[in-house]
Amino acid sequence: MEELADMSNDYRIEPAGTAFIVIDPAGEQLVDTYPTEAAAKHDIERCVKEDAMYETAKQLVDTAIKAHMQMFGIDRETSRYWVCSAAEASD
Repeated sequence: MEELADMSNDYRIEPAGTAFIVIDPAGEQLVDTYPTEAAAKHDIERCVKEDAMYETAKQLVDTAIKAHMQMFGIDRETSRYWVCSAAEASD
């Protein structure tokens, strides 16, 4: 959970008139405006959690691709195709 707290430092809150906006790590404003600073902080927490879920999923997919490459002696592009195809079909 400490990693999540560190990542929140990449987001920042800025006043926008009587409301607040959130700026993401890339310097882009999130779409919403927030009536309070607390509401903006709450959205940052959501974003940080989503960032962590995305990074974990990327690591899992990368591991699956590498394992598939090894199992079948194929290149990364081919393995990625099959892993992603299987992921879409597994719903």
